[in-house]
Amino acid sequence: MARPTCRSFWGEIYSGATVAIVLSQQEEKRLLTALSRTFLDGYPNPERRGCPGIGVLKAIAGRRLTLEEAEPWIDHLSSCSPCTREFADLRHELRRHRAFQIGFVAAAIIIVVAVGAWLLLRQRTGPPQLQAAMLDLTDRGALRGPEETSPAPPLSLHRGLLDLTLYLPVGSQPGAYEVQVIREPGQPMWSAQGVVKLENGKATLHIRADLSNLPHGLYLLAVKPTRWSWNYYPLVLK
Repeated sequence: MARPTCRSFWGEIYSGATVAIVLSQQEEKRLLTALSRTFLDGYPNPERRGCPGIGVLKAIAGRRLTLEEAEPWIDHLSSCSPCTREFADLRHELRRHRAFQIGFVAAAIIIVVAVGAWLLLRQRTGPPQLQAAMLDLTDRGALRGPEETSPAPPLSLHRGLLDLTLYLPVGSQPGAYEVQVIREPGQPMWSAQGVVKLENGKATLHIRADLSNLPHGLYLLAVKPTRWSWNYYPLVLK
């Protein structure tokens, strides 16, 4: 996208403090329109609804936010007298400490850029996606204790937020079950409960498993009907 043609605009902001801001013609027109609607006492807001808070006002007053970053608050500042007065007081205070402001603003810009980059990355990646996963235990020999070893290769799951389907061994009865991922008995690193139902002749358990915070490595999948003993299955998290 082409960079808009910009010019230097010197203007009075609320308290009369003169600052230099680089604005496009469209941005300058919008800012002037917003400022012309602002009155120190004309827009009372006793309940302080929608106010951004002192931290945001300080960032705007100290020019630690670009116009684009401050844009969500411009309309509010132009229609909230308490915020207008606080902003004017902050500008007055900042003008008195201008000699100390240069280093402070430089550090603040770094923080704003870092936070903005983090927010942008978070927005792009979004929340963890639910992944479908399945473990078939129908022909698996269960270990009666975690100290036993299995001749079969371990089960395998990818770490993440899983919509997990478990097919339990032949002969498993419907009802309430408990499931855990452990390394030591009695110390579950993840646990859940669910109801086993017969689906197409198989004892099936559907359960949501958040394994995203567990380290890679070898574990035991522990499964049991409520009030029964545990069965263990070696499990690798990739």
